Amino acid sequence: MKPVDKKTLMAKRALMAKKALMARKAKASAVKKKRRIRQSLDRFIVIATNLSNAPRDTSGWTASLTNAGITTTADFDDFGVARFPTITTLTTVPYLLRIRDANGNPVVSRNVPADREFFIARF
Repeated sequence: MKPVDKKTLMAKRALMAKKALMARKAKASAVKKKRRIRQSLDRFIVIATNLSNAPRDTSGWTASLTNAGITTTADFDDFGVARFPTITTLTTVPYLLRIRDANGNPVVSRNVPADREFFIARF
């Protein structure tokens, strides 16, 4: 039997350890998971602000969303927020948003694109 050289044995062990480490790294990078977008709002929300992004006093105001002849209406609270309880997010279709004041007069009209949780109407 041949005597085992310590240097050769140590070099083989180092090489094996290096290969094992590289294999673990390759496996870890191959299993990278795709980040999932998490929604935080379950219903569509419209926020009414002025041009300085301060919320408007919208007591008595209404917002309506129209798509393909179907109109859904929601009331604003005092802080400029209207929640549409029947429209889930992310929206799948674009909408036409119309905001009316307490007297029913049109204030603003905007196009809302699809794939939204909320829309900020600045006017």
